[in-house]
Amino acid sequence: MINPQSSAVPFMWTEIGRKPGKYVINAIKINAELFPNNPRYIVVSKEFAKKIKIEQCQIVYEEDLLESENSKEFKNQPKEWKWSQSSYWTNTTKRFFVLEQFMNTHSYEQIIHLESDTVLLENTFVSNLFKQKNWGVKFTKQDSSRGCASVFLVNSLEKLEKFNAFIIHNWSNSEETDMTLLNKFQKSIDSDAYLPSGNLIVSNTVFDAGTIGRYFLGGDARNHRVPLSRRGLSSSGKEFFDPAPFKITIHNSSVFLEDSSGTRLALSCVHIHSKRIPKKLNSLLKNLVKESNSKRGFIWRAGYLDIEVLKERVESSFRRRILRDNISDPRYR
Repeated sequence: MINPQSSAVPFMWTEIGRKPGKYVINAIKINAELFPNNPRYIVVSKEFAKKIKIEQCQIVYEEDLLESENSKEFKNQPKEWKWSQSSYWTNTTKRFFVLEQFMNTHSYEQIIHLESDTVLLENTFVSNLFKQKNWGVKFTKQDSSRGCASVFLVNSLEKLEKFNAFIIHNWSNSEETDMTLLNKFQKSIDSDAYLPSGNLIVSNTVFDAGTIGRYFLGGDARNHRVPLSRRGLSSSGKEFFDPAPFKITIHNSSVFLEDSSGTRLALSCVHIHSKRIPKKLNSLLKNLVKESNSKRGFIWRAGYLDIEVLKERVESSFRRRILRDNISDPRYR
């Protein structure tokens, strides 16, 4: 049962318009292992009600949430896209409005939203932030022109509503995505919105906006003709966090990035772009340590052949060519 009176800030995931993949369920299992006392919610579309079961997380249907004025305006605002995959980019931005609807419907003022391929590894930095009252939303920096909602923190429903109003005001621009709008919000509205990430490491903590997990654990095999989770990948922009000089170490159950001089940065989260997320935290940590200590040559960079993605492509091809099902989107990963 939804309990806004719980003293622990709830975790949230949003999976709109598609069935949550296996990696989503595994990420939530690891979250429950790490933070058993926090409530957990995932917002999904009702059409997938009978297709998912997540014991560690309460399932909330998007259709049951009260529609806000912001969400109505966003839904009805036309947009001519410059980019392909317009439905994907629309949904990555729509999640901010779903968060507003959820918080408004269930009287929450604080939320920790995680992208479905992101694992929060420690909660100390985040917990200390929520003890402060002088901020509204915080998120990670990917590079000089893009923010990232791998971790998206909300400390005030009113501030989230203002953030969403900012998105609506800029949404008609054909080049804007959630990532460019996060960056624009930080530059023009709230210069303190970024968590320690990108080139903004002013403490001993770093949040992964995509570069760390992508470098050590590989990119999404779905993005390549040969479905390999390629490692050693870095951002094409500027001002991103470069993980190349580091290896990953574990000390007293905490995860660190450590360079050759012995300098350590606490790794607060890892954004696993490859979607290769195991069921247990220990397996994830072993994999991170192993890959970061590997010789980073050609074979390491080529990465693993993702059999699950290969199965998806075989089934999709069969359905399109034999069954004439042009909207089939099988998901093994």
